[in-house]
Amino acid sequence: MKTSNKNQTASQQNQKRFATGQLRFTQPTQRHKSIAKSRKWLKFTEFVVVGFATWLNPSAGLLIFLLKLCFQILQMLQDDRKL
Repeated sequence: MKTSNKNQTASQQNQKRFATGQLRFTQPTQRHKSIAKSRKWLKFTEFVVVGFATWLNPSAGLLIFLLKLCFQILQMLQDDRKL
């Protein structure tokens, strides 16, 4: 008898059992890999943009803070969209 995946959590769907009954986790799906890759690119882009802005004008503390805040908001919006 096959059960529906609708009632299982995401972590339960990524689990399989060994013959001994112990749980093992499967490899992340392609979607999870792309999410991780996009997050890494966002962090890299943030580092480059904020670093360049700091290099151009190190005394613009408030503007650099606002730039970092924009990147944090962008990351939160992407996380909400992926749920």
